[in-house]
Amino acid sequence: MKEDTAHYLGHRERLRERLDNDPRALSDYEVLELLLTYALPRKDTKPIAKEMLSRFGSLGDALLADPGRIAEIPGLGEGAARFWRTLHECRARKACGSIARREKFSSPDQVRDMVCSRLGHLTKEEFWVILVDNQNRLISFERIFQGTVDQTAAYPREILELALRHHAGGLILVHNHPGGNPVPSSQDKALTETIARLADDLGLRLLDHIIVTAETYSSFRAQGLL
Repeated sequence: MKEDTAHYLGHRERLRERLDNDPRALSDYEVLELLLTYALPRKDTKPIAKEMLSRFGSLGDALLADPGRIAEIPGLGEGAARFWRTLHECRARKACGSIARREKFSSPDQVRDMVCSRLGHLTKEEFWVILVDNQNRLISFERIFQGTVDQTAAYPREILELALRHHAGGLILVHNHPGGNPVPSSQDKALTETIARLADDLGLRLLDHIIVTAETYSSFRAQGLL
């Protein structure tokens, strides 16, 4: 046991030295192996890293994997899943950093980055709303409903009540499609039409409805559906 332990600790130290000297020289599994040491300091993480790449297909997909799937991998567990949730949260907060400082939404890319980092990796549908003031500065980005793998219930009245309560000037609807297809469903279109009509009656601007997946997204505004 002592010899085995010394072996993987020595290997780990050599990886760290290579990282310091030239990070690009590390293979994908070695980068993942090093990352896992912070969640599993007393385990040999090399076989786990290789299993993750085999299961998820790439380093990027492994990093974006749902924490629930991380917990299912042999050798990992809830501690590693919690570590992955933290990684996702860091990524999501970075994506909305300037917007959270009350800077204006200046491009569709800002909205895309913010919503994809927050919802793209989820395995169940969630419905969120971005609220902005009359100068398109962020007021709030809130989850309204949680659903199942392929369905969530969104109620126009509750969405619009939230916007009025925050004295918003406009709103952007956001939800995810875990199945990977960002094309709006007939229910998505009907809901958007209803909210657009009611929002206009209340003097609110419905700016967009964005559907995100792990790989891509779609915009009602860009498709001419708003």
